[in-house]
Amino acid sequence: MKKTLIAVLTAAAATLSLGVHADTVTKSEADAQKTQAKGDYKADKAQAKADYNASRQDCKDTSNGSVERACKKDAKAQEKQDKADAKVDYKSDKADIKANTK
Repeated sequence: MKKTLIAVLTAAAATLSLGVHADTVTKSEADAQKTQAKGDYKADKAQAKADYNASRQDCKDTSNGSVERACKKDAKAQEKQDKADAKVDYKSDKADIKANTK
């Protein structure tokens, strides 16, 4: 029983110590992660624009007059929010990468 407990504690300590070193990345890995983050940011912005265009077309097809204008304004507001969220995520990713670079 005592040997098993010691083995488990040793394995846990080894795992935790490896986890500390696994968070740091080299410059080339950081560059690759930055490129990936930028690609994700651009994709998120493109998705926000596509969602806006689809919502705007739905507004045009299903309503008219002041209801249509309100619907389009809501779609534009949602697009702005989605783009802002994408920007916050991108900046957060960049900060995480910078913090974890050697």
